[in-house]
Amino acid sequence: MAMGKQLRTVLAMTGQYAGLIGFGIFTTFPFIWALSVALSADPSNTWLFPRSFWPTDVSLMWFKRVFDEMPFMTYMKNSTWMTLQTIVGVVVLSILAGYPLARLRFPGRNFIFVSILATMMMPTEVAIIPNFITLKHMGLLDTQLGAIIPNLSTAFGIFLMKQAFEAVPQDLVDAARVDGATEMQILWRVMVPVSGPSIASLAIFSLVNAWNDYLWPSIVISSKDKLPLAVGVFNDLTGPFATSYSMVMAAIVMTVIPVLIFFAFTQRYFIGGLDGAVK
Repeated sequence: MAMGKQLRTVLAMTGQYAGLIGFGIFTTFPFIWALSVALSADPSNTWLFPRSFWPTDVSLMWFKRVFDEMPFMTYMKNSTWMTLQTIVGVVVLSILAGYPLARLRFPGRNFIFVSILATMMMPTEVAIIPNFITLKHMGLLDTQLGAIIPNLSTAFGIFLMKQAFEAVPQDLVDAARVDGATEMQILWRVMVPVSGPSIASLAIFSLVNAWNDYLWPSIVISSKDKLPLAVGVFNDLTGPFATSYSMVMAAIVMTVIPVLIFFAFTQRYFIGGLDGAVK
């Protein structure tokens, strides 16, 4: 009996690890292939499988050409600035919207929350025309601010912060109220400090979404010097460099690396924040 139980445990663990390894290979396959092609001086092996997964004549030539033949650092600066503004805006608005939904009692609270969640079921393309018309009347077309504003309010962010605030013990809130704290003081001095993992998780989600956003900035921004990285690289590489797959891969790798580095240093906050939201 004991041997059979141990065998089942070993088989179960083997199956789990095999599944994780297979999923890891499946998800990292595009990046590994892009990195290998970008590091290969000879582009003739690009479509040869599996030879293309190992770089030949390793060189940084294609990365250098990306910097030389397109304003890559301008796009990087634009993406960094737009992403930072988006993160701050999303976090602040989600905190301000999540707190009353979690802790205050007022008529229509549940209806408002359900209505916010319902927007998650709508495709983002539905809002393109209304947002475009609104920004046109506000005079924000062809501005980075116009590309940022529609992304500041997210149903996911409000939901995540509402769940985080509901997990805070009521005793902390009651103690703050007994001491004479206002609702805004309770929010910023009690709720926010103890909800750090959830806020960090929301910031990571916002960073990835803002950094990779292509559709809306490509519609709103027309000036090349204002384009973010995702839009600028795509536009340049579908023009005169469209036939240089190695250069395309080099640009893709450099676009992805900043997000990977950021996530590597913040993954524990990301996991902790999601765990708190699930609870």
